[in-house]
Amino acid sequence: MASKEEQTQKQETRLFLFLTVVFFPLLSVVLVGGYGLLIWVSQLLLGPPAS
Repeated sequence: MASKEEQTQKQETRLFLFLTVVFFPLLSVVLVGGYGLLIWVSQLLLGPPAS
């Protein structure tokens, strides 16, 4: 049977992989996409910056 320390190490490794492969890339796409949507909607309502 695996010791408590080995189980903790395995959980930490899985959490690290989840954060680096799934969570942070999705978070960055959502943030950049949300910012782009905000700019687009503001330009629809207020017009382009040069006008």
